[in-house]
Amino acid sequence: MGEIRRGADAIQEAIDANENRQGGSFKPFLPSIFWKDDKEARYLLFLNPIDDIPQFDVVPFIPTEGGFPETVVAKTDPYFGEKADKFEKVWDATIRVTDFAVAVELEPTLELVGGRKRPRGFEVATKTFERKVFDDDGEDTGEVEEVTTPVVGIVAQSPYNFFNVVKSYDADEAPIHETALKITRIGKDQNTSYTVVGYVDQEIDLSNFIEFLEGINYLDDIDKVVEEISDLEPLEAAQHVGSLLLEKRITELVDEERYEELFEGVDESMDKFGNKRKKNKKGDKKTTERKARPSQRRSKDADDGDGDAGDDPAEPEGGDDDAPEPEEKPKTRAKSTRKTASKAKPKDEEVTNESPAKVRLAALREKAAKQRADKAAETE
Repeated sequence: MGEIRRGADAIQEAIDANENRQGGSFKPFLPSIFWKDDKEARYLLFLNPIDDIPQFDVVPFIPTEGGFPETVVAKTDPYFGEKADKFEKVWDATIRVTDFAVAVELEPTLELVGGRKRPRGFEVATKTFERKVFDDDGEDTGEVEEVTTPVVGIVAQSPYNFFNVVKSYDADEAPIHETALKITRIGKDQNTSYTVVGYVDQEIDLSNFIEFLEGINYLDDIDKVVEEISDLEPLEAAQHVGSLLLEKRITELVDEERYEELFEGVDESMDKFGNKRKKNKKGDKKTTERKARPSQRRSKDADDGDGDAGDDPAEPEGGDDDAPEPEEKPKTRAKSTRKTASKAKPKDEEVTNESPAKVRLAALREKAAKQRADKAAETE
């Protein structure tokens, strides 16, 4: 049985842990988009063509200090081509075949047709969160800014019960990176399957994606991204961002240093459901001490900042294999609504030096707003 935490020391330990979570050791993460419950449905636009979606043999649900499971590409995957994987050999991990794609969640505009509500168009879903503001040296300024972000994330699912259906739709109906889709989960556990319904003739308003692009913490260089998409149409711009996000996630999944760091953090069998029914190979050995490394805990602020907190680690099947990354200090971005205890600077002391990229982003937003207004005028 585990030890119950008691007393002043336990209180202080929780305080220290929370301060660490609010600090700067967290990497930006791309949240997971997944379906937890039977009959749960999500409207999505995939941002990667079907031919660009990678497939790996992965080690999912790797336990970490903060309790948020992580994923890595197994060493037995053809990318590495090794004969054995340490997570599987030492800690009884189960390796799964998983496909990865970036998608943005959509909100349908509904109308009543034959007594039933039917989508007649879509816009990008958004969420708002508060983000700490750091100066150019990475120090906490004591301020927070209210940020709005498009709901974009990684879909990490099995090719056997999820992406096979998505692939069939793409081949038989319409490209998944150009079409609004309603994906519904059917069943639970080993009996899970998915259905896909497409809305080929329905417009997708991507204005929110362009307008709130700076809220995507996972993007490395927002100025460079804005420069790259400044002359693209909204759908092309969103797809370009989707390719950047996917490539970054792939780089993390195959990172060998990250693999070793996560391996060093495991100290018990990962065979949680008794599927392998074999004795832990290190059961009679002294547990390896964890090497000193940055904490992998994640704060509530970080979770609220980019979406869902992670997949359901208790689910043995169904393909929800991926979990978001811990978040580091966010870089200071364009001005947003800020809350601070310090005095506001007088207006005559404010200095506004807009970078060329931010000017282009403003132009993109203006263009998106005009398209939205023109569309609204057409429907009147």
